Amino acid sequence: MKSKFLYIAIAIYSLSIGILITVVPLYIKSMDVDGAIAGFIFSAYAITFVMASPIWGKMSDVWGRKITLVLGMAGYSLAVLLYSFVKAPSRILPIRLLQGFADAAYWTVPAALIADIYAPEKLGKALGKIGVFQGIGSIAGPLVGGILIREYSFPVAFYFCSALTFLTALLVFFGVQIRKKPSKSITISSSVWLDFDSKRKKSFAIAYFDSMLPAIYLGIIAAIFPLHADTVLEGNTFLVGLLLTSYYVAALLIKPLAGKLSDIIGRRLAILVALATSGLGFFILIFSSSFLSFLLAMIIVGTGVGQLSITSKTALMDLAPPSQRGFISGLQSIAWGIGYFFGPMIGGVLADYSLSAPYIFCTLISTLGGFITLVYDVPKR
Repeated sequence: MKSKFLYIAIAIYSLSIGILITVVPLYIKSMDVDGAIAGFIFSAYAITFVMASPIWGKMSDVWGRKITLVLGMAGYSLAVLLYSFVKAPSRILPIRLLQGFADAAYWTVPAALIADIYAPEKLGKALGKIGVFQGIGSIAGPLVGGILIREYSFPVAFYFCSALTFLTALLVFFGVQIRKKPSKSITISSSVWLDFDSKRKKSFAIAYFDSMLPAIYLGIIAAIFPLHADTVLEGNTFLVGLLLTSYYVAALLIKPLAGKLSDIIGRRLAILVALATSGLGFFILIFSSSFLSFLLAMIIVGTGVGQLSITSKTALMDLAPPSQRGFISGLQSIAWGIGYFFGPMIGGVLADYSLSAPYIFCTLISTLGGFITLVYDVPKR
């Protein structure tokens, strides 16, 4: 497999996602849509994303990783292009549903593809590199999106993103070479678990729980932290933005190191280190009252979340049989979606009592996750 083409494709695709994170909400806002309706339209993406993740994963087990990923990327390109032809909010809703359905392939298939290619002792490092390229868009994309809107127009931004995404489909189709042949039969999803013994089932449950935690943390950080920091820093939005950037940069840079570390010390110990790091960062946030203390806490939290997102995914790929890696990866996307759905809700409820309450909650579930992970059954290689 020529993995460099896959990495390039993922970097370009993530840039397109980052651009749309800025462009789509502003496009909906430009139509003078009621806030509740705009929120529903924007959130519709998550509905089909969660539903489609195991479907794309199972398709990749049967049809092959490359062709499934290409189909998802091509579908996403089409969805983005359709934005440029609509002017009514009601017509954006089906596009958001299509976008979520197609995008699920990008977040599901690459992990299974990498797990097919790399040996277990190199898998963590490889998935860490994928995580870095997937995270590039969250930093560069919004800036590019803002420039495209300011200097050109919304349609130009959509044309640009559609072209970028179609380019990634071509890169994967012509550049990525995989010798592994897909399965010739479909295993019924509900029967997958019957092939696993009780220890393996327990380890799957633990790995999925650990996969949910980074999404809960991110949801609380995204929804609650800006309000908390803005209050403490007396409305200095530049410093608030800088703090959020420090979180994303720390989470991005640690991923290849975290993956490599899990290859050396093992998945269980690496997950415990990640949970301890996350818990420490949130514990510092409880008592933070200045920019420097916020900065220290956000760097530590970002480091822990970046570690946990990679090590939990690697643990799942270790547990999954080769013929079921796509489906297992799809279920992990569902776990992430559930965590990101409930994270902001839990954070919002707790913040009504105290701005530090969400961080106390994150510290406690990090501790709980550590105790649960101690019984994780390490698969034999």
